Amino acid sequence: MGFKEAFTRQGDGENLLFDDDAFIYFAISILTLVILPLVYSVIKPLFTTYVLGENKRKLARVPKSCNDQLNLKLAKQELRLKWLTTGYVFKIIILVALLLMLNASIQSLPNAEKIKGFDPYEILEIDPSATEQEIRKAYRKISLKLHPDKNPDDPQANQKFILLTKAYECLTDEDKKSLCMKYGNPDGQQSLSVGIAMPSFLLKKENRAAFLAVIFLLLLVVVPIIVLYELRSIGKYDQNGIMLSNQEKFERGLEENLLIKKGVELSSCSDELCRLRLKTEQQAIDLEKLVNELKEEAELRKIQKFEITEALEQSKKQKKKKRVTISIAMILIYAHLFGKPIPESVKSLYRSTIKIIPKLVNSMVRLAFEFSMKYKVIQWRQRGRFQTKFMGARCINNILQFSQCIVQGMYETDNPINQIDFFATKAKDYIKKGKMPVFQELVQKQVDQRILPNWVPEEFKEEIMNEINMFPQLDIKQEVTVDDESIVEQCNEDIFSIKITLTRLNTPEGEDIPFAHSNRFTYVKEEGWHILITFQNEVFYYSFLNGSNRVQTTEFKFQPKMYFGDVVEFEFILFVISDCYRGLDAEIPIKFKAKKASQISRAVEYHKEDQELDKSLPFIQSMLFPMQNKVEDSDSEDEDQSKKDDE
Repeated sequence: MGFKEAFTRQGDGENLLFDDDAFIYFAISILTLVILPLVYSVIKPLFTTYVLGENKRKLARVPKSCNDQLNLKLAKQELRLKWLTTGYVFKIIILVALLLMLNASIQSLPNAEKIKGFDPYEILEIDPSATEQEIRKAYRKISLKLHPDKNPDDPQANQKFILLTKAYECLTDEDKKSLCMKYGNPDGQQSLSVGIAMPSFLLKKENRAAFLAVIFLLLLVVVPIIVLYELRSIGKYDQNGIMLSNQEKFERGLEENLLIKKGVELSSCSDELCRLRLKTEQQAIDLEKLVNELKEEAELRKIQKFEITEALEQSKKQKKKKRVTISIAMILIYAHLFGKPIPESVKSLYRSTIKIIPKLVNSMVRLAFEFSMKYKVIQWRQRGRFQTKFMGARCINNILQFSQCIVQGMYETDNPINQIDFFATKAKDYIKKGKMPVFQELVQKQVDQRILPNWVPEEFKEEIMNEINMFPQLDIKQEVTVDDESIVEQCNEDIFSIKITLTRLNTPEGEDIPFAHSNRFTYVKEEGWHILITFQNEVFYYSFLNGSNRVQTTEFKFQPKMYFGDVVEFEFILFVISDCYRGLDAEIPIKFKAKKASQISRAVEYHKEDQELDKSLPFIQSMLFPMQNKVEDSDSEDEDQSKKDDE
């Protein structure tokens, strides 16, 4: 407690001590603690983007094709504006307001003379060399001014008068003067007490109602709103950033024999895309023209039960308005898959729609894997007493085929070689009786072994070869081991480990792998590989590998007896499926055998350290053992002494 409060207490009934000076220091401390992390959160995105350049170095991995560079330009623009959100602007407004409050608090700091301590001469406004008569005269003069009866409107008048009396007693009473010289106050040594730094304006009755209103507003309105907002955001999104409310829709729509049309339907009805709305009349006109083009394209491709065509026919039967009543996202997705030019008025909607679909697909894959595991548990442990939807490797594979089509901007019936720009746009002008090359063979062969068809013009061959090298040349290795290397004969009760290693051969060692290459995708994207290990078409392991590392690994440990009972011959299928390239997926068998535990006789071998531990005493006995030794030693000494006495 400060010196003034010690001398101006009005009795035991006063619990709160009002001190403007202490409140200013308290306010500065609190404001500083709030401002520092707020300044960090405001500066960090700017520092990361413009000073460290982490995002720039990351985006330097984008391939050099035209569409990839256009996506790079859009990504850089988005990164420059990514931090300029409504929340960021709100942070800046709050920071400016807090800085103004901090500046006002610093400007109102008390001067050094005001806080230097209890000085009776300063309180009485006299010199230290004043005589006793001058002291009494100054006391009478100031007491007339500060007397509480003459200052009824001043809530601190009583405290000021008590302080004046203390100063006078300190200078006129020798005992109190000595106490003041020794302890700094005329009351002597004080016990420690704690007060609350509160502004003095709270003493005024007219301010109390407003102060209570602000407190109640903060506690009953502002704080509950913030808490409810945070609670709503917690558990609202999954690990892919997709709303969890989509899970029920995906559960109903996913099935083992999933078609790409179903993928379009599930994506367009997601909560992220079903809320798309047109803002201008031009967007509606352009979208209606695009619908007619899609209808004609579907007829040329001989697509049966095309959703957009069915929706148009249904709307005509119901004699509704001419406006198209089809999901905006579905129209944009099919336009992307069919390679149709997108009108300028809806390009922003188009880019945001296509950008989010790979994340939706990853959520579908996770859900399908969970369904597969759930089915396995029910089938093996409950023997089909409960019915559930079965989704195995085929379902997950079909979902990922849809993701590949989205990233490459092609329909499922299109040739994978169309991922190369020349074969997608210019080959029809040159090919006559020749055949299209096989995409996977071109990519997986070494550079000096790649041979293009004779009908490909020479001026395009170098460009084609450069683009082929943008696709991953993947080396896949799998290894089955047992945790205990000393085991010679493996049994189904051992812990087995399946290790999968992916190496991107056409990326030099020490360099990061580039982003995915696509001539139609609307944003930069990491290459991703989905790892599935199946047994009898049932998925029992799933992993997703992505990132910038040239070599990526995943490992799965399991006990065969726990999963498969008494099965001793195992034939797994390893699926390595790309989430962005068509035609590069791999399907590799993994075979091994494991005998039953009853068929193997293993000698129990103990490690040397374990044997030494077995010979040693337990902890409690080791603590008591020295005492036992002392007793035995004393007994032996007594026996020796008795023998000597007998002799």
